[in-house]
Amino acid sequence: MPSIPSSGINAEYGNKDKLEQLVTTILTKCGKEEMGEVEKILNSSDTALMLNAKYSNLPLQITAQLYKALKMELITERKENPAYNVKHLVVLGKSYTEPEQRKNKKLRVSEPSVCYQSVDLDVIADVASHRFSWRIADETLAAVSTVASDDVLLGYRTAFILPIDKFLKGVDKILEKLSETV
Repeated sequence: MPSIPSSGINAEYGNKDKLEQLVTTILTKCGKEEMGEVEKILNSSDTALMLNAKYSNLPLQITAQLYKALKMELITERKENPAYNVKHLVVLGKSYTEPEQRKNKKLRVSEPSVCYQSVDLDVIADVASHRFSWRIADETLAAVSTVASDDVLLGYRTAFILPIDKFLKGVDKILEKLSETV
């Protein structure tokens, strides 16, 4: 496991110890082949963090407005403040596996094939340079159905690492998907 003396992600508004714990968790969950690059990105001061669960828990109309505002803020800040140079965005989002997928014993994959909690994460997954998921031991979701079932959705967290330019372009796709859903 890598040693992380200090995360490059700015903890201006929060607890630095918790942020370093989060960075360590992300590093322990990524694959060995990508750990060096992911560690470099996470330890860079040019990296920002976004917890998607807050976006996913809001009505879609509000989520769309938040994405628009975030995009405008990132673009404006980059133009007006030369010191503001975010190059990567780390997004953490909720994901899950379908019960049918877990029952299929012939399907043996090293990393789970997860579904994302919201349509915005589907777009983020498409533009991410790195993504990896891990099982949350104490989280399950009841399957959405009118038929009684013992099946539950197993909770995962997925970390996405996106170059900021790809994220800004992806916001337009997110807005399009959200408007289709409304």
